[in-house]
Amino acid sequence: MTATGGSPTRDNYRIACKHCNSGGARFNGAREGRAKGSRFPLLAGPRAWRQHDDLSLEQPMLLDPARIGDPDLLGFDTAGYARRSHTPYSKDEAHRGVCRADETIRILALNATQIKDQRLLLMDEIAVLAQIPGDLPSVQALIAGRTATTAQWSAAAAAALALHRACALTRNEPDQSSAEHPGTPVIDPGRSTVDVRDLLKDLDPADLTAGIPLIGRHSNKPQPGVLQADGRISVWKRPWGTPNSAARAATGSDDIDGWDFWRLTIAGVEQSLAEFRADTPRPTHPPERVAPLDARLTGLGAGTNRPDQGRRALQCWRRWRRAGPSR
Repeated sequence: MTATGGSPTRDNYRIACKHCNSGGARFNGAREGRAKGSRFPLLAGPRAWRQHDDLSLEQPMLLDPARIGDPDLLGFDTAGYARRSHTPYSKDEAHRGVCRADETIRILALNATQIKDQRLLLMDEIAVLAQIPGDLPSVQALIAGRTATTAQWSAAAAAALALHRACALTRNEPDQSSAEHPGTPVIDPGRSTVDVRDLLKDLDPADLTAGIPLIGRHSNKPQPGVLQADGRISVWKRPWGTPNSAARAATGSDDIDGWDFWRLTIAGVEQSLAEFRADTPRPTHPPERVAPLDARLTGLGAGTNRPDQGRRALQCWRRWRRAGPSR
């Protein structure tokens, strides 16, 4: 059991596995981070220190799988990595410049090597089972068992199944117009303060394709990173969706500001991401037309290091999003 913050009561404890709470993460066999332990960062609100303080005023940073809406913020790509879904950032996330999903992934080590590899094996299994023709009862029973909410890694299995079904629909209905899939308007004005996607248009596409080197310093030690073409920052060859989470993963600090930490060199001039953002006009985001499967696909195929699956996923994704401009 692990406390979720404030004064310990029966209502603010959650069940946590040893890996997440005290075992520490492993990346390619090396220990990484210090696991969750007693850490309970807040997104907003006063911390309830005393027994009679109001816990309802706390707005936790970490996602709670038992809280309505929180599971929808987490998705998976086809390489098996957990990542944020396409849900727009909340006002509090935009105000703090953080992503709750990325911070949960970091603190609970949801992309540790062992977990990511097992998740990927299951997603590949679902992809194979879903392609078996004939709707055989035995095959459907296996899929149902793997995607049941009580099954291990079931959220990743369900995401893989959703992607397969979306691809199957687009193959069967190649000529459907945008009028037949009107979509839902979604505006994400807060992302300029949380991630770097709005800055990509001001960077050289060729440099982005190759990966733009970033450097930060912590405790007098350089910490390298790479800005990828999809806007994520790779640290130790793992992608992070925001500068803050990438910097905190690199340094082990929970409080470091990634926008000031990460520095890049453009035309021979070194500057921080914060300085680069300040010199870049913020766009006004028109409403996007997002296909009905947006939430269920939750990022599958975007930014993957498995190009064979990634290309197919992106083709399906783009067909479903023909109704409007992509992000």
